[in-house]
Amino acid sequence: MGLFDSIKNAFGGKPEPDVTVSPSQLLREAGIDPSGLNMSFGSDGTVTVSGHIAAESERQKIVDTLTAAEGINRIEDHMSVAPARPNEAPPEAAQESAAEAESGTAGEDPAEAADEVTQPAVAAEGGRTYTVQSGDTLWKISEELYGSGSNYMKIFEANTDLLEHPDRIFPGQVLKIPELG
Repeated sequence: MGLFDSIKNAFGGKPEPDVTVSPSQLLREAGIDPSGLNMSFGSDGTVTVSGHIAAESERQKIVDTLTAAEGINRIEDHMSVAPARPNEAPPEAAQESAAEAESGTAGEDPAEAADEVTQPAVAAEGGRTYTVQSGDTLWKISEELYGSGSNYMKIFEANTDLLEHPDRIFPGQVLKIPELG
């Protein structure tokens, strides 16, 4: 309550209610459980969000919800997608199991079945792939695979269908790694 509110109250005016809504409440109203998230606030209106989320799609919903909130000027995203629980198959694995059941490959050695499925895809595209890990950057991946981080834009350009910006890669993304030269 400010000075003018005090004066207004002294002369019989009703105080205005405080309608501040916390970021956690905003997320709950958007259907997101914020219990696995940590949020810190900067004086310039920056909110840093870290913690584990269930799915990559949840990341964008969180960022969009918080960006639309009054008083939040910028979001720093330090969230990571939590791995599936040991007794819980990831959605891709569940789809593969259903496909195996339909095609009759269930019961085969999974390594042999995986070789049969992935070999043609890799050979058809004529390149390697890399699955992004937590903490990876395109520069780091380029250093690891090419011996020089300065080739990171080659990886980005080969993956523009998946990536919007070279600084925005997320764990679990499978990147195409083009051959140099």
